[in-house]
Amino acid sequence: MSTEMEDPHESYTFLSISSSHLIFMQLSSFLPLKNKRFTHPLSLLLQLWGHFVVFASNVFWTGYGIHMVMHGEVEVDFICEEIVVLDFTARYILLIVNREQLCCLVKSCGRLCSYLEAGEDIFVRQFERKVYYFRNFVIINSLLVSTVFDVTAYFTRLPALEANGTERRMLPARFFMDVQEQPAYVVTFVMQVILDYYLDFLIASTGAAPFYLIMMACGYLRSLRNRLLNFKGGDYDTSEQGEAALDTVIGCAHFHQQMMIFCKNIERMTQTLFLFACFCPIYNVSITGIAILNSDEDILKFTPLLVYNFIQFFICQWASEYLAEESEAIAEAAYFASLQPQVPSHRERINRILYFMMMRAQKPVQLTAGGLVNLSIQTFGAMTKSAFSFFMVLRD
Repeated sequence: MSTEMEDPHESYTFLSISSSHLIFMQLSSFLPLKNKRFTHPLSLLLQLWGHFVVFASNVFWTGYGIHMVMHGEVEVDFICEEIVVLDFTARYILLIVNREQLCCLVKSCGRLCSYLEAGEDIFVRQFERKVYYFRNFVIINSLLVSTVFDVTAYFTRLPALEANGTERRMLPARFFMDVQEQPAYVVTFVMQVILDYYLDFLIASTGAAPFYLIMMACGYLRSLRNRLLNFKGGDYDTSEQGEAALDTVIGCAHFHQQMMIFCKNIERMTQTLFLFACFCPIYNVSITGIAILNSDEDILKFTPLLVYNFIQFFICQWASEYLAEESEAIAEAAYFASLQPQVPSHRERINRILYFMMMRAQKPVQLTAGGLVNLSIQTFGAMTKSAFSFFMVLRD
């Protein structure tokens, strides 16, 4: 992990770093609009619209599923899509229910920015960019997929059900009714297009919200680590130099203490979120893997679903691994700081503070999925290996 600084002359504030993420969360009703409360009429209207989009999408998919079950025509790809929809819906509801806690975390994140010294904001910016690119990747790909479905549905015609019948129109998304007559078809088509595009926005915002907090925590921890590594002592027994060194170490310890509280609150808020974000993709991976093994003709059909679910599962593990590594690296940085020559009159107090920092940092921050599974790259590898072993047994 490099600690290189991009541009020592460019500085960032919390708002300049986080503005795009805050706007996304505000428009998704996870945070109140600027200078407004959740009870403000405009905020309530935005909340109702978001809830309607999520509810309508679930009605469309679930209604279509019920229709298929009644006709005995359940498709594997529909089951995978329904799990994705339910996974997103569960995480959306959890963020809405816990939005007051999310507000507190964002405010704490802003306060932590005040602990940064000159030049340290660049580390926070580097980690924030990871979430920025991830969120944009998700929303751009979602919009492209929605556009392809919309255009394809508009120009494609299905064969008639009866001889000499008229060709049937397609809708861009699942729907619980076969709508063919005008103007019902146009109204349904336009409604699905609008809902799908806003749903893409909500999906990106829901996925990025917890990763934003995690990556910001990583950036703050990296800045603290860099400060400790650059800590310079001195063996000149002057009270001014001793007090300056002691103040620096006390500031680092206080910053670290606030960071640990912040990370603990992140862990509490994301436990249930990551439970859905981990186990739903793994369940989908199992279904799509079995479908591919049963029929080589379905490889092209199910491979994109398989890749999508693996990526979603990996992101959860990767972000948590990053946070654990950054929190544990504080112990090494504090150790090297303790090796610096210190003013004799303050050496004992400085080293005692650094010692307690080392002790605390040796127990890294560990995010979990519902308190059941530790999230890490090791967990990703073990569960992926188990899934592939299961598939190989089925193939044999």
